[in-house]
Amino acid sequence: GEALAAGPTNVTANITFSTTWTRDNSPYIIQTDLTIAQGAVLTLEPGVEVRFVAQQGGAVGRGPNLVVRGGLRAVGNATAPIQFAPYTQGSLWGAIYFAGSDPSNSVLQACMIKGGRIAINQASPTISGCGIYGAKSGVEVFGNSQPTISGNRITANGYGIILMAATASPIISGNEIYNNNFGFFFKDFGAPSISGNKIYHNLKYNIVNYAPKSLDMPGNDFRATDPQMVARTIYDGAQNPSFGRVNFLGAGQAAPAVASTAGTQAKPDIKEDEFWGYGRPFDAMKVSNIGDQKDKSSNTVKILAVGATAVVTVALLFL
Repeated sequence: GEALAAGPTNVTANITFSTTWTRDNSPYIIQTDLTIAQGAVLTLEPGVEVRFVAQQGGAVGRGPNLVVRGGLRAVGNATAPIQFAPYTQGSLWGAIYFAGSDPSNSVLQACMIKGGRIAINQASPTISGCGIYGAKSGVEVFGNSQPTISGNRITANGYGIILMAATASPIISGNEIYNNNFGFFFKDFGAPSISGNKIYHNLKYNIVNYAPKSLDMPGNDFRATDPQMVARTIYDGAQNPSFGRVNFLGAGQAAPAVASTAGTQAKPDIKEDEFWGYGRPFDAMKVSNIGDQKDKSSNTVKILAVGATAVVTVALLFL
């Protein structure tokens, strides 16, 4: 017969030399910030679960964090995705934080990342084919970072993707970014490439540009063909002249101004309590046991939303 799995494994010490976390010893439980030291690579086998015990007190979603200064290779597959999730259903943890990490060994592929953020600072990881959902924000890109973010489903977050710095230049392509409060939030940016994404049904705005400069991002699908309709889902220089425009039609082709009865529209109200986490309107998000799905032909994961919304089905685009 099959040997009994040895997990769960409580991880308390930082990763100082290259290590593999195995499916047998899964789930791995993280209770305090855990750092992968420079020069060390942590490799996760397909099917591994990493669970974060939310810190009590302080800001919700503050920690614990998995801080990657060396490398993190989390490459799952359709039948055995890698999961990063809260230890307690419905709680929020901190972030997978790529901080000056080794770009060739910074890979998240076919992962389910639930209830915590991906933060990228002075790092250029590759994030592909993942489900990123149920947190304050999906992906935050800070300075001196050129990550590749492709083929992910980013949903049910406060913000889908945030660009935070004048040297944040990610390549963002082929993602589906929907049912967040805000799809994109640009505080500042360098030379990002944002194309081929589906950006729709984000509750407040699909895109908010708070930077004084304009951004060309042609070739994205907003599920609307009328530029006027698309423009209504974007908050930028059309509403507030101190911000740049989002040129979603092509280089230099600004969308039409959005008619406003109020004269000068105020900034959209962006408050901490608008972050969804697991509420507003997802009161509870239950994901069917992915381990049971290896015998099924479909890679569909059902997210059951209680209350304001019906059942949402997320078919993850695993590569």
